Amino acid sequence: MKAFALLLVLVVLAAGGWFLYRHRLPAGGADEAQEVSPLATPPAAPLAPPAPPAPTIPPEVLALLQQADAAWAAAGPTPATSAAAPELSRLYTKALRALYNKPGCREREDQLINERLKPLGDTLFFSKQPFPADSQFAVHAVASGESPEAIGRKYGISRELINRFRARDINDSHIKVGESFKVLRMTGQTDPVKRGSLIHIDKGDFTLDLSMGGMFVRRYVCSHGAVQSPTPIGTTHLTNRVWHPDWTHPATHKVIRYGEPEHLLGPIWLPFNGKELGQDGIGIHGYTGTDAKMGVKASNGCIRLVNEQAEELYQTICHPDRTPVIVEIVE
Repeated sequence: MKAFALLLVLVVLAAGGWFLYRHRLPAGGADEAQEVSPLATPPAAPLAPPAPPAPTIPPEVLALLQQADAAWAAAGPTPATSAAAPELSRLYTKALRALYNKPGCREREDQLINERLKPLGDTLFFSKQPFPADSQFAVHAVASGESPEAIGRKYGISRELINRFRARDINDSHIKVGESFKVLRMTGQTDPVKRGSLIHIDKGDFTLDLSMGGMFVRRYVCSHGAVQSPTPIGTTHLTNRVWHPDWTHPATHKVIRYGEPEHLLGPIWLPFNGKELGQDGIGIHGYTGTDAKMGVKASNGCIRLVNEQAEELYQTICHPDRTPVIVEIVE
């Protein structure tokens, strides 16, 4: 009987020890007991990484923006159509150029274009509204024997832009003596910025910005060179302005006339100076292929635009023998 009682005590002690062993607290304390308790609270999710700091606009760029915003506020209820519009465009265009390629500033660029520069560009370059008080704009009265082409040569702009300022078809050659309309003076300017056009191409953002006389005109989405045929970077000039160009196939070297089924170049051709850029055969054109996507690396090195936008660009600038067109290409 005593042996049986002793055995029973030993069994109870062993069971209690086993229970304590299974439910013991780990060395680290109660927090580490979660592994063995089915009722334990699951571990907390790791903290999210801190948000990256907001992009810092350089002080000199911020000063330009503040100056432009002050002028915008002083221009009345509709600044984009006010007499101050040309000067406002110059100020904001200068600020935009200062933002180019600044880390984290793409969103600020887009905001500046959408809220300020596009409304200004629409009034200055896509309407007939005159700005007679501005040094770059004038009101031209047609004299006997003049034509849109002759007037364009006089001021250093294209015939098509003259007709846009007249609110006529771009190919309209009919003009009356005494008819008056605004013109943009590119010739005779002492400031080199005011007497030329600038095309800024950002390969990383797939954008093409056009400005004329230091004033922003349009931003276009573009495509550029494929990985195996990248668009070179650098500063160059346009050397020609061709409407309905022939196209030389890059592989077969066959010359294909505009309008033929194999023609892929689109309605315009704006070639770059190959010596300045270090590579020949590069320029801006449209695209008539079946995969005319924008915002991709797809071409043989050229800059592609949607055909309608390529035509608009062509019609806005003039031939480079009239006024220079600088091209900047950056990564």
